[in-house]
Amino acid sequence: MQTANIIPEWDTLAEALKVGLGYSDATLKRTRHTYNVFIRDYCDTKGGDAGNVIKQGIVRTGDAYESEMISKDKLLRIRRLAFRMLQLIETGHITWKCAPLYGKKYGNDANETLLRAFVASEQRESRHAESIIKRDENIIRQYILYAEKNGIRILEADAQNMLDFLSHMKKLRPAGLHSTASALKHFYAYLIENENAQPNILAAIKAWDTPHKRIYGILTDVEREKLLDAADGDSDIGKRDKAILLLAMDCGLRSSDLCNLKLRDIDWYSASISIIQKKTGKQVSIPFSERTGDALADYILNARGTSSLPYVFLKKSYCDSSLTSSLLCQRLKKLMQRAGITRPAAEKINMHTFRRSLGTSLIDSGESLEMVAQILGHKDIEATKRYISVSEQMLRSCPMPMPEINERAESNE
Repeated sequence: MQTANIIPEWDTLAEALKVGLGYSDATLKRTRHTYNVFIRDYCDTKGGDAGNVIKQGIVRTGDAYESEMISKDKLLRIRRLAFRMLQLIETGHITWKCAPLYGKKYGNDANETLLRAFVASEQRESRHAESIIKRDENIIRQYILYAEKNGIRILEADAQNMLDFLSHMKKLRPAGLHSTASALKHFYAYLIENENAQPNILAAIKAWDTPHKRIYGILTDVEREKLLDAADGDSDIGKRDKAILLLAMDCGLRSSDLCNLKLRDIDWYSASISIIQKKTGKQVSIPFSERTGDALADYILNARGTSSLPYVFLKKSYCDSSLTSSLLCQRLKKLMQRAGITRPAAEKINMHTFRRSLGTSLIDSGESLEMVAQILGHKDIEATKRYISVSEQMLRSCPMPMPEINERAESNE
């Protein structure tokens, strides 16, 4: 284990990053620059415990960001590396454990202990998908901060406290009340079972009706073809963009599942992909068209490059990193500009639009909601209904018959 009073030398840290995180030589080269900047500009290496020196350096990088001396990107890169250095000092190895978010507020020690125990229980029992557990953690932390501000003891909270918090959240995020109520139910069900919270409190956590959600836009067949034409089929990035677009159109995958798609998930014999959805934890198997298969094969064989990572889609700048959801959205915006497609901001055109478009087209073709739910990987059919945008064919089925209107003869006197 690394001695606590010695800041890790670069060679030691590089080896730990390579073993623990699988860093390639190219990534280590970039990381070494960040390491040198952190040690040179923010760490007082003349003496003192190494852990304290690094923690003080982390504080100094935050001060530099607040005074606009460094960018947010540089701040986050330095902080990530610094926390991994602390991890190496304290445990002797490095894992993918995330560094604390900059500026994020936390509750007091007692309440944070309750929250950590709740999250650990949810993960251990696999009651919900990882994304739902993360969502619950964020909402419960908001509740903890609200409770501490208003003098509410978590284990002694009553029905009125719950109603007050839901009213507070309704003002902040009215469309998220359903998620808020769900997270509170999960949290207090755990507390009632393990921490002697008041059992009648669950009766106050009702599933409040959320405001009517706006109808988001979908992409027409013509617009989808324009997007595909906008992807430069002769360049590596264009081949990647085309494969992603076709896969999103055919399978309706969420951006997180596109980013996490692995080479082994593709079944070339049955022309389908089989994945466990990141959001729901549900396994789905979805077929894709011959056109999509050709685009995938073209990208993998001719544009992806050689990489030890299992992911299908990689960043072009360096082949040791998978894509991110934000990068996918950026690429879609560029392709829309190139294709001359403009939409009002209220329509929320993004990568999720392909999922809504697929659901709408399946309904238009006569598929049942149950079948669409199975294809999209929803556990609850009510969730599927929210993905069905209004299409022209659906609107045509809505008008009510109008009574006959008798023509009236008019005379001009």
